[in-house]
Amino acid sequence: MSAVTQYKTAPEDRISLKQKSAYAVGMLVNNLQAAALPAMVVILNLGLGMDVLWVGLIGAIPRIFDAISDPMLGYISDNTRTRWGRRRPFIFTGALLAGIIFALMWQLPSGYIDILAKTPVKQHQILSTTQADAEFNEAGGAILNYDADQESGADFTFYGPELLALNMEESVATNLDGFPQVEINVALPEVELFQVLFNEAGTGSDGESYYVDLSLDKSEDSKGNLYKFQLTDLVRSTLYGNQEGDNELDMQSIGSISVQLSGFEGTGVATIHSVKLRKSETFFVTYFWYFLAMSIFFFLAYTVYATPFVAFGYEMTPDYHERTRLHAFANTVGQLAWLGVPWFYAIMSSNLFRDTVHGARTLAIVVGAAVALFGIVPAIFLRERQTLEPVKNAGKGFAKNMAEFFKGVVTTFKCKPFVKLCGATFLVFNGFQLGMSFSIYVMIYYLFGGNDGDAGKLMGWFGMLTSIATLGVIPLTGWIATKIGKRKTFLITISISILGYAIKWVGYNPDYPYWLLYAAPFVAFGTGSLFTLMGSMISDVCDYDELKTHQRREGVFGAIYWWMIKVGMALAGLLTGVLLKVSGFDVALGAAQGEDTLFLIRAFDVGIPLATSLIALWIISTYKLTEVKAYDIRSQLEKRRGKVAAADSEGS
Repeated sequence: MSAVTQYKTAPEDRISLKQKSAYAVGMLVNNLQAAALPAMVVILNLGLGMDVLWVGLIGAIPRIFDAISDPMLGYISDNTRTRWGRRRPFIFTGALLAGIIFALMWQLPSGYIDILAKTPVKQHQILSTTQADAEFNEAGGAILNYDADQESGADFTFYGPELLALNMEESVATNLDGFPQVEINVALPEVELFQVLFNEAGTGSDGESYYVDLSLDKSEDSKGNLYKFQLTDLVRSTLYGNQEGDNELDMQSIGSISVQLSGFEGTGVATIHSVKLRKSETFFVTYFWYFLAMSIFFFLAYTVYATPFVAFGYEMTPDYHERTRLHAFANTVGQLAWLGVPWFYAIMSSNLFRDTVHGARTLAIVVGAAVALFGIVPAIFLRERQTLEPVKNAGKGFAKNMAEFFKGVVTTFKCKPFVKLCGATFLVFNGFQLGMSFSIYVMIYYLFGGNDGDAGKLMGWFGMLTSIATLGVIPLTGWIATKIGKRKTFLITISISILGYAIKWVGYNPDYPYWLLYAAPFVAFGTGSLFTLMGSMISDVCDYDELKTHQRREGVFGAIYWWMIKVGMALAGLLTGVLLKVSGFDVALGAAQGEDTLFLIRAFDVGIPLATSLIALWIISTYKLTEVKAYDIRSQLEKRRGKVAAADSEGS
């Protein structure tokens, strides 16, 4: 048989549009679950104020539990027999649980309040004693162009934050209780006096003021232009406010917070990047454990849904090309999830919400409802292709079942074509995920100087353009694969994505930040082609395995395949935190990140996926399960089952 032999799909091997559509809706939900958490978890650092290493652990540890549960769920679903089928009960239950848990896990309180954030100039009734020269920059900081000949000092008095109703009236003073730490991020010249003053709102018997002098030596916690102190460090002011009060700062009645400077020399610029009131360390420890536990529960529920769902797709047709068409169709619909996910940060940081944590709380409810509602669609409408014989291990005890399970896992890892597919996917997908986890940091702090609003918009446009391009890449990949084969198609599409990563490095230009969008269509070839090809190729591997082992094990193959991916995602989550630490990134520094830090996060963003994609190309170049061999395997299997091969061949 020649190498150019083409095969036709028999009518009985075709999947109906209704069945394809039901599976595609499930793929949309599957992608939404996979994409939403990584898109939102950055809020734990940039919104809640949690340490990047802790966020990395949250990204890694739950996926380890998830990776362990995947093969077990695959084995269980392979050996389940119910009146509703062996996959559908799990899909139905998993969708409901995952949606509910996702909505609940994000119901977090704010870890800090930035007095300057999202507050228009008019709400700060006094910016400085030289008001005409003071303004807000795009990143939310207050800046003053000073001239010592005209004014030797300045007072920045803030009546924020937005939506907390702080102004000069006592009746609407803001309750800032529960935030015992303060961080001031400034870029100042040498000054004689640098104080922060807290004014109680009352004008009656308890309208006192308290201050801390930061012109003295900074605390051990201070770093660069970042000053940290505790509210317990404040002392009573004898120059401002009423002196006859209860001699105790009342954070439930703060009227304003002032940054006072004096002793300017010459001319220059004084900038206050942020004034943050933070929760205690106990708060962050508590919510680290809370979010970690909820993440573990979410991933377990996600496994109950995803593992049987993926296995269902492997067994819907025995035809080599129809498998590719199915996954091309399903992944095209599933890609719609990625049209919205890139806008998550822009939505959470928008003026619709008090802060990004408030945005995350609300968005999570919407996502959770969508997962629960649409996730049950494949469980209701999909139908299994054939009735399977009773399982051979029925009636065996737990120990024997576990022995069979581990034996099956070992056998699976001995399947060389499968291991190559796992290795390539591990590298391409997780390299992409790890690189993209740095993108929002590059956009905020390198391209836009700390302006998370503009960065969120660019992130949204880049992600949406990539997703739109992917909608074209997926069917194109399916069409090319039916002409030249799946392996050659993979080599072409991943090579194009590597070009996209190289363009991305050039696109990171602060003068022209939207140059980055030129890279999006090229990057789309990597993620767009990967799961379309791999889903179809693993179906071929399941036939290859059955020929050797006399078992149908789609659940175990799908579970171990995603197990490899999730181990990589766990590693990516951990490495994100570690590499941010290595780069010297500190969220408290805001726009004042060091040049070396900004270079390293760009290098991680671009260099990691480029390198991993190159290795994946080499691995797939050795993959030997061709179209001709796949049809030969199917013919042997159907003869073994006592059937006549359904596929006609036509030489050309």
